[in-house]
Amino acid sequence: MAKPTASMPHGVNGTLPAFKDWPNDIGFEIIQDQTDPIELKVSGKIPAYAAGILYRTGPGGHQITTNKNKTFSFSHWFDGLAQTHRFELAPPIEGDCVTRVTYNSRHTVDELIEKVRKTGEFASMSFGQQRDPCESFFKKVMSSFQAVAGRDEKGPSGHNVGVTIQANMPMPGQTSDGTSTSSSGAASKINHLWQKTDFSTLQEIDHTTLVPIRATEHPKLHPDLKGPFTGAHSRTDPVTGDWYNYNLEVGRQAVYRVFSVSAKTGKTTILATLSGGGIRAAYLHAIMLTENYVVLCLFNAYYAKGGLKVLWTRNMLDAMEFDPGKKNVWLVVDRLHGKGLVGMFESDPFFAFHPVNSWEQPSETEPGKVDIVADIPTYENLDILKRFYYHNMKAKTEGARNYAGEKGETSRPSLTRWKLPRIGSTTTATTTKPSTAERMFAARKDDTPELPTFNPRYATHPSRYIYGVCDRGHSSFLDGLIKYDTQTNTSVARVIHAQSPGEPIFLLDPHGTEEDDGICLSVVLDGMKGRSYLLVLNAKTFEELGRADMESVVPFGFHGTHVT
Repeated sequence: MAKPTASMPHGVNGTLPAFKDWPNDIGFEIIQDQTDPIELKVSGKIPAYAAGILYRTGPGGHQITTNKNKTFSFSHWFDGLAQTHRFELAPPIEGDCVTRVTYNSRHTVDELIEKVRKTGEFASMSFGQQRDPCESFFKKVMSSFQAVAGRDEKGPSGHNVGVTIQANMPMPGQTSDGTSTSSSGAASKINHLWQKTDFSTLQEIDHTTLVPIRATEHPKLHPDLKGPFTGAHSRTDPVTGDWYNYNLEVGRQAVYRVFSVSAKTGKTTILATLSGGGIRAAYLHAIMLTENYVVLCLFNAYYAKGGLKVLWTRNMLDAMEFDPGKKNVWLVVDRLHGKGLVGMFESDPFFAFHPVNSWEQPSETEPGKVDIVADIPTYENLDILKRFYYHNMKAKTEGARNYAGEKGETSRPSLTRWKLPRIGSTTTATTTKPSTAERMFAARKDDTPELPTFNPRYATHPSRYIYGVCDRGHSSFLDGLIKYDTQTNTSVARVIHAQSPGEPIFLLDPHGTEEDDGICLSVVLDGMKGRSYLLVLNAKTFEELGRADMESVVPFGFHGTHVT
């Protein structure tokens, strides 16, 4: 049983009002840029170790007025116009608290917006853009051809890249310690900031002004990384700083290439090339990383016709299929010793966005081998992807009623712990029948954190606490913050009427001794006031420590990062 909800004003009889009374629609509308930093009003106490910069990214509206005075609308939340937000928490001059917070923001898709404004259409590949069913056959074929041939040339702000954001990510010519390498071996201190998405495009933006600097594609990392798809959530080795991801090439046979980029040299290495043997093209938003392995779980969101259908639909969602008769396939790739694929598993079908943490532990049945354990918020099918159409998320629309309350059960996740047993240090690529992934436990949906984060000191090691947003059916979107204890299977939540929070970012207390010694930063929309604020929570007690109030709205976003 979960602990009592740690929340404040409730509705009548101690319950929260129905989602139709939750005024959150403003979080989806077009938001103007704040290019000149403004100072926010700070109240309470923000610990000094919070000093640094919090970046947030996500959709900044979805409608554009064209030159013909018509409105073009993006139909899916994942295709909203990328906007990046920057909160600078200044180090205290004296005392032990941050007293000054400034904010600036910027859309990073100026060229794309201008193109839609002039043409009145969006012809590029998207996640879920709904197209005109009467569109000509010739136009569809030409658009598909251009997508394959890469003829649609764009500048730095012509790409809609804004799902995750990472500072000092190692790239060719750049290393994770903040230096830039050249052919002469000279190095100079810089700051570089990269945005990522589920397409194989990366966008660098200025770390202060947020102006797009350049865009690059996976083939620039390595010529064999030819596929259009990847995971918005790459993983970084907590010791070396090397980062890991995959590239998916679609066609008659799907090909996954798992790769790493060295933090020391910026060199890209392909660790494994995976195809055939039941390996199908799937929508995979994130990979998992342990001390020795990269893990891919091919969730049951498989692309039809090996992924070729994406070229016809020109969006990923319409090409996906969920077949309850098909298993999920788990692939384990050695990342340190060059052994490639070392394990293959199957499990009952489910869908997921965000694996939390994963680690190795000694096998319970075979000495010398290890079990991989992974915590993942899982969904029963693909309803959550349909829920994220704008017309299904706004509380005042009819579609929202199909994804809230009892009707919305299948679009709510359940945190599940999985185990991949008996992986040996001397194992080589497997050609035998896949083993079975074991489900260890599943949390209640009311207790499950989505957009999950945890103490980064525990990355690739056993962790206990998970922080995230929760969906308890009070809103057509997300309605609270939650902390889940995987040891006791209990939770504590902060659910306040008409306040919709974003992903909580955990910051470690440098003087702390416990896993949950620290704070969580979350950008919250107060729907009643029509304004947002930066919330600072005690990560141990989940009580508010302080906040920085805004006079404007930060739209609902995806992910962020804090740079000390």
